[in-house]
Amino acid sequence: MHETLFAERDEERATLLVDPTRSGGRLKAVYESWGYRNIGEQQPFEDSPVFATMVRDPLHQ
Repeated sequence: MHETLFAERDEERATLLVDPTRSGGRLKAVYESWGYRNIGEQQPFEDSPVFATMVRDPLHQ
């Protein structure tokens, strides 16, 4: 389903924030298996978790 969503997109890359502690790190590992790589961390709000900033570039693999 993930690849199907990207199939008709013209963008060069996709970015997302993921809580690296979610599901014991398994959720982040899923995104990595789909071609995303960690490029840093963000904490959008003072009381939010520190998210891994991930990018998939190029979008179509």
